[in-house]
Amino acid sequence: MWYWIFTGVFYVIFKCFFSLTVEGLENIPQKSNFIIISNHNSYLDPAVFMAAVRKRIYCIAMQEIYLFTWLKWFLFAMKTIPRGHATQKALDLLMQNKNIGLYPEGGIGRDGQLKEFRSGAVLLAYKTGRPVVPCAIFGTSEALPPGAIIPRLRKLKIRIGKPVFFQKKFDEINDDIELQEGLFKLRNIIKGMLNAG
Repeated sequence: MWYWIFTGVFYVIFKCFFSLTVEGLENIPQKSNFIIISNHNSYLDPAVFMAAVRKRIYCIAMQEIYLFTWLKWFLFAMKTIPRGHATQKALDLLMQNKNIGLYPEGGIGRDGQLKEFRSGAVLLAYKTGRPVVPCAIFGTSEALPPGAIIPRLRKLKIRIGKPVFFQKKFDEINDDIELQEGLFKLRNIIKGMLNAG
């Protein structure tokens, strides 16, 4: 219940005060659950996810933000998954047809540049066969830059790309080359979406 209440609140706020635009909503899979990923430049990014995508998403969150007392209740209400022991929980949720959201850079980028990707999204995709939906989020680093507490009124945009499919693997995934190719592919897609503006 809390998820949908906050989703509605975020949507109204972002639409009215930040002129949020959403591109590519038709790319969200309707017949399958999915893994959704994006660049990560601000603490506002998860709220943009929630406002833009009309599906329930269980986000993997940095453990550091659980240290903020004022955020703890919100994180638990949203049923976020603390990074560190998230893989098995995320796998279980995906197999229960739930959607998982994560940031493959592993943390907030401080210079606006897209960092190297970690293997989590590709591993989850290989283990479950669920599609990965790449997204590019624009404007959040200007609206709430690192260190800021009060958001600034800046235009926000999220571009949702077409889902990327990985063939499900039933054995242990030990092929580093295959993982790297998957990471390279996803990172290049998001980089291209960011460069397109």
